[in-house]
Amino acid sequence: MATEKAYRPTTLDDLSGQEKAKKMLNVYIKAAKMKNETLSHILISGQTGCGKTTVANIIANEMGQTAKVYSGPAIKTVQDMVDILCSIQENDIVFIDECHALKAKVQEQLYFAMEQFVVDVNLDGQSVRQPLPHFTLIGATTSLGGLELPCRNRFPIQIELEPYDANSMTNIVKTAFKAKNIEIDDKCAEIIGNASRSTPRIANNYVRCIYDFALVLNDGKITEEVIYDSFDVMGINKYGLNQMDMKYLQYLKDARKAVGVETLATALGTDKKSLEEVVEPYLIQCGLIIKGTRGRSINQKGANIVAEFE
Repeated sequence: MATEKAYRPTTLDDLSGQEKAKKMLNVYIKAAKMKNETLSHILISGQTGCGKTTVANIIANEMGQTAKVYSGPAIKTVQDMVDILCSIQENDIVFIDECHALKAKVQEQLYFAMEQFVVDVNLDGQSVRQPLPHFTLIGATTSLGGLELPCRNRFPIQIELEPYDANSMTNIVKTAFKAKNIEIDDKCAEIIGNASRSTPRIANNYVRCIYDFALVLNDGKITEEVIYDSFDVMGINKYGLNQMDMKYLQYLKDARKAVGVETLATALGTDKKSLEEVVEPYLIQCGLIIKGTRGRSINQKGANIVAEFE
């Protein structure tokens, strides 16, 4: 049985939102084609699930290529990187996701190849410098600070994907349902989009789950009632906040003072990284918490939402 795949745009025109990034990429891609040159190396940064891999695949598609995809954490040694570099062919587009996870020595080997298009290969115990064909490296990261500065500076094109606005998220939801040949009205698409934390990956997950509920409970028809029933089962409230979000807000409300992130992580039974990268960005975006030098605190808007569900 085939696994259902999430809809992914394949061209810049198909991509919802990210107007600044699309404008920049459109110029660089057209210029590379006009000059008949390899596209410059590109670094894409943004929060988890914001579409970095999708954008990388769009870039490759626009250049008439299929990206060779690698995971940063899986490239553990310098020899791993050498093996990848030695497999490159002329005009290849190489995509390394989570490139901040590369060790410093591995990054050093990579940025040398990016700039000089050569790689040092060990042959019979001796280091031999081997030329490389011209290629484009696309790196994706959720942590720019995790990249060594010399490596980061080897990317002439650096793009930060911004949080998607409400209209873009609604369009993403509508497009995902359209790809399944399922009708959805603007109001229902807006409800799902607003609950998706400005993140396309989450929107696509919700689309799959809500369609399953609609298929079983309502002959495949998407209605507000079906959406809210689905959210209720998934532990998501009308504001798009999940159980961890509400526990976080409840703790801050009860504390009545600023709380350090380490204390919060311990109290909520999670880790500091998950709070900083997954939970807090959305709560800040929604204007529910204040992130200060003395810790995190809840504002009146956040306190009102907690009170509504107490």
